[in-house]
Amino acid sequence: MTAYQLFRGLTGVDGELLAAVEPVDSRKEPATKKLPARKIWLVAAVVALALLLAGCGIAYVLSLRQLELGTQTIPLPTDASQDGTAPTETEMQLTVFSLQGIEGTPNYQANQEWLVFTQSYTPSGGEYWDSDPAYWAYSVQDQTMVDKLDEICAKYGLKVIGKAWHEQVDCNKFLPLLGIDSLLKPDTDATLSIPAGRYFPGGSFTIYGTLNLGDAAEMFTYQCVKKDVFYDVFGYTNPDSVTERNYTTSDGVPLLFLESEQSGMILADREDCFLSLSIMLDGNVSLEEIAECFDFTIQPQAPDATAADAREQASNAEIISTQDDPNIGRRATYAEYVEDLIRGDEFHTSTDPGYTPPVKTYAFYDADGNGTDELLIFYGDRIGSIVGMKDGVTDEGKSYTLIPCEDHVFIDWPRGPYVDGEYWYHIFRFANNDDPVFSNPKERSIVRLKKDAEGNWWRTSSTDHYAEFDTRITEEEANAILNSYTPIQLETHPLSEFKEP
Repeated sequence: MTAYQLFRGLTGVDGELLAAVEPVDSRKEPATKKLPARKIWLVAAVVALALLLAGCGIAYVLSLRQLELGTQTIPLPTDASQDGTAPTETEMQLTVFSLQGIEGTPNYQANQEWLVFTQSYTPSGGEYWDSDPAYWAYSVQDQTMVDKLDEICAKYGLKVIGKAWHEQVDCNKFLPLLGIDSLLKPDTDATLSIPAGRYFPGGSFTIYGTLNLGDAAEMFTYQCVKKDVFYDVFGYTNPDSVTERNYTTSDGVPLLFLESEQSGMILADREDCFLSLSIMLDGNVSLEEIAECFDFTIQPQAPDATAADAREQASNAEIISTQDDPNIGRRATYAEYVEDLIRGDEFHTSTDPGYTPPVKTYAFYDADGNGTDELLIFYGDRIGSIVGMKDGVTDEGKSYTLIPCEDHVFIDWPRGPYVDGEYWYHIFRFANNDDPVFSNPKERSIVRLKKDAEGNWWRTSSTDHYAEFDTRITEEEANAILNSYTPIQLETHPLSEFKEP
């Protein structure tokens, strides 16, 4: 199984939920079979829920056991912590489960056979290989994989899912082509922002967006796979850390919930399709409330190819038309800027399912001490950007990995080494002036430190911004310098809860 099989678009996951897998287009450069050593999210508990076997009248309980396909060993992230120590665990074994059907169904059997094949097969590699567009949605990297995929489809009476159409502006403009008025129930107070998605000839689709319910704004991925096709999309879980619970909606649809502290998944096994909703949770709404917003009785139809082509072309044209906007990414309010960040993660995930959006939070803080608070965007535990207002619009300056300290001191503290194996640390203050752009010209250096690839420490003797590392010091001296500045804790909030100062 290859790296792009891990769907990692669910932001804010607390390390206990790993959502669906989605392959990238095989027309792109082939990836190696090795999975990426990035943070992998594990699925939280799954409780059995009573379902009615579609079209049969036979009652059965949907459980994780009925969906399990096999196991997969994945590498854990190797990023060093703030003190430079590496994690002790290097890999973890996960259970792979089906997002297309239960044990014994053609979809389940096809997924299981494909998983076994990809885990034991090494693609030929070498020169760039491009498949037929009908296979771009799959993680196939050579003709042998295509042949095996065709063999599996024929064996289980399934179709190839086909070449997708992509929406990059507003999925509400594409849904009618599938015979769907909305993903939401008509009586719900919730609203959706769904700027990105992809749709297949038979009616299968994946949509990325944000659910707005009251004061909550939860990012989600909604996937529908028709049962007459084969799609190499999986879910992953650590069964040792999961529980299960079931729920039946007010309109009678039985669902399977997988939930962790900050994320969840809702599964629905319908007569002609399998639905999965992966969603970020911030504690303001429950999975039950979310489930009552969405319509799990949808029956997507095959879109008209001519109309779908026209909509995709219109979507592409609208995106291209914005590229020449000199103020692209700059907004009149901080709220609009934050909304762009959220939508940007949604879009990036839709075009690159292997992308993991960092967990972003925000705070307001007077970074330069001039009496005006700026917007700080945190990526995990570090400040990634400081956003000021210039000429009436936002300006985020440059990217950082900052730790704020007392007396308006900042340490640009790297999360890991640079390509050459070196660690660079910059301790500085921002100039107390009216310049709203937080970048190099505004930085007032105190000292720079470097740990080279051999483990030797260096410092600058000059406060010039571009001074050379000219003084060799010991590791103890370097740590003494870094520890002489006391970090401060700023009150941060999720982007979904943003409020102007």
